[in-house]
Amino acid sequence: MIPLLLFLPLLAFSSGFVFFEKSSFERFIDEAGRARVVYLGDIHDRKDVHEFQLKVLRELRRKGYRIVVLMEAFQQPFQDALDEYVEGEIDEKEMLERTEYRKRWRFDRELYSPIWRFVRENHVKLVALNIPSELLRDIRKKGLENVKSRYLPRRLMPFRRRHREFLLRAMGEHRKVVKKNFFDIQLAWDMGMAYKVAKTALAYPESKLVVIVGSGHVWRGYGIPERVNFLVGELPQLVSYVDEDEIHFLFSKDFSRESSSTNSRREPN
Repeated sequence: MIPLLLFLPLLAFSSGFVFFEKSSFERFIDEAGRARVVYLGDIHDRKDVHEFQLKVLRELRRKGYRIVVLMEAFQQPFQDALDEYVEGEIDEKEMLERTEYRKRWRFDRELYSPIWRFVRENHVKLVALNIPSELLRDIRKKGLENVKSRYLPRRLMPFRRRHREFLLRAMGEHRKVVKKNFFDIQLAWDMGMAYKVAKTALAYPESKLVVIVGSGHVWRGYGIPERVNFLVGELPQLVSYVDEDEIHFLFSKDFSRESSSTNSRREPN
């Protein structure tokens, strides 16, 4: 199991979040109990990371929290198939066929299947988080400024400098040939998923949202979490992500604010 420790300097992260210095699993669950949104960042092909995610889901459920699970592995146009699967109207094979899982996600389904089986067994709402591949292809061809979509909000939050630097580092030796459409696609990806998280938070005000998404989309609170706050105001958010075989934890500074917009019904912009 990945060690649940953090060794990062205090000033090297998104200004909207603070780090745990160290965390046991018990402390993580305790803090998760106070969050509206819990991000479980993953490395898509790492079994131990997915086992940690399932452990979190089981513990939150055991403690009696009402939860909604959002998964990047499924694209938003296929929500009906997820609903029917959770309700027991179709089996897993048909759900995977109708969501085009093998075509659109491709990662070993046995790494993710314990999660969606847990969701079904416990009658938990399962939400498709990812934006359509067709939208990303359209943006690659035309540029983000020339594409309108119901999967994106009207206003987009641009990248922070540190986040851009992280994305360039992630490109490794290919960073010298990065083109504008690379950042357009990354921005649309983060923004579209943040938009879905924000709308789901408004639609299920009494539930805790558990978001299973690639660690790169929640690194140090950048990507999705800060864009959720951009769309609906400060929400209590807890983030875990994987970096160099360690799980890192951080949570929003406004975690304990009684006046937080957690209860807001304002539509995300």
